[in-house]
Amino acid sequence: MSAVVCIVSLIAACMCIAFGVVRLANWLIDRREQGRARAIRDAAFVAQARAEVGHD
Repeated sequence: MSAVVCIVSLIAACMCIAFGVVRLANWLIDRREQGRARAIRDAAFVAQARAEVGHD
């Protein structure tokens, strides 16, 4: 196998690994944001329920 093919294969492998790491990081960030969004939705639901009970 020539040196050029080895180098190209190594570069391609590094790009695949980097792409996988980026996808994993994006997935982790999305999960964290989903938790925060759920907390905000729950707080808004509680606030609305309190407001409705206060009007009655």
